Amino acid sequence: MAKVTIWPDIYKEQGHWLPCVTLAKTLITVGHTVRFMGIKDCESIVTPYHGSFDVVLSDIYPQGYTFENKLEPRDQRWKPHHLLPITRGALSSVFDGANKPDILVSGFFASLETLLIHYKYQVKFAIITTYLRHPQDDPAILAKTKLIHLPEAVARKLMDAVLPANKKGMSIEEFVEPLNDAKEMIPCPEAFDFTDPDWVHKAQVTYVEPMIERVSLTAEAVTLPDPVTVPAEKKLIYATSGSMVQDYESRARVFFRSLISMMQTQGMDNYFLVIAAGHKLNTQLRGEYGLVPGGTSILPANVALRDWVSQLDVLGNPTTAVAFLHGGLATIKEAMWKEVPIVIVPHGKDQLENARRIARAGVGLVPEVGEPTPEQLRQLLTSATASTWIRQNLAKFRDIFEVDENKPANQKPSVGVINGVLAAP
Repeated sequence: MAKVTIWPDIYKEQGHWLPCVTLAKTLITVGHTVRFMGIKDCESIVTPYHGSFDVVLSDIYPQGYTFENKLEPRDQRWKPHHLLPITRGALSSVFDGANKPDILVSGFFASLETLLIHYKYQVKFAIITTYLRHPQDDPAILAKTKLIHLPEAVARKLMDAVLPANKKGMSIEEFVEPLNDAKEMIPCPEAFDFTDPDWVHKAQVTYVEPMIERVSLTAEAVTLPDPVTVPAEKKLIYATSGSMVQDYESRARVFFRSLISMMQTQGMDNYFLVIAAGHKLNTQLRGEYGLVPGGTSILPANVALRDWVSQLDVLGNPTTAVAFLHGGLATIKEAMWKEVPIVIVPHGKDQLENARRIARAGVGLVPEVGEPTPEQLRQLLTSATASTWIRQNLAKFRDIFEVDENKPANQKPSVGVINGVLAAP
């Protein structure tokens, strides 16, 4: 059996990491050895599931980087600071020696980094893409775009540092070619994606099991955040702007404020709202609503603010009536899996297309305005919870999800992809 290293993302994005915990369990079940690698901040995502974790690039991304965002330019999602260190051997502790993995499974957004590792250490790899991308926006295009936007001398230095002597001077187009041939997994049923004629992926792209349910990777019990306690006889409303909330912080703040105001409208006494706002925004909101030492709370009694929750537990709560979401795929899949009606208020990026998918699948509602008022959110809540049609469609997609999610581990599509890459010359 093979040694597998999984690197879901450079940064702490739970929506990209958590599906890979499910993948890890599947691969362990069929006999592979699995380790995660990532920056220190990401270790806490895997720790509750007792996965093995190799901390890398700690001199560049020390613990707390996710919140402090120290490197320049500030607030830019992807930063190139780790690229040259990778070419100089910053990851040799993982990819050299007796414990060298037989295959690297890396996230879509680490495509360029994966390419550098592949050339430097001659490691086989597969890509896992935890969102629904356009077929033309593939891993090779992502890596190429990053190289083109670097200073030409730096891009040249990166490529030549990992290429054999007889290949130095290779063009960017040639350099990214291994990504064009790479096997790629999309953990979502194809039925939820678009079916337009121009939305056809290459043959090496496979829609695999949705990777929703997460269990311990060892015999130890899973240790998740404290469960959400819903007051007796109240229906739960869950709201989140996802793990990348800092990318659209102002929109998320307006979204959460409107939801809190919605809870003060007539008829909401029977509901309880839980908001997972992320650490930074939650801290700001708690200060704004007086939830600080010595402060006077003005937060409605039927609202709870959290940094992070176990979404599957919250969405699986029998009292959960609706989920107000930003539109990230991981949370959408979890809501559909637990058959919770969705109101999607997209903030940006792929969320706009996911809103179209939600409407097309009939599993939720999309407001007609970008920033709905508390009254409009209240109307959407009423419509979503009263819709028999939405409930029927959620049940239909739950059945579709179960086809691959509940297969024995050795029959899951992801195992076929990984074993195919391992068996290739």
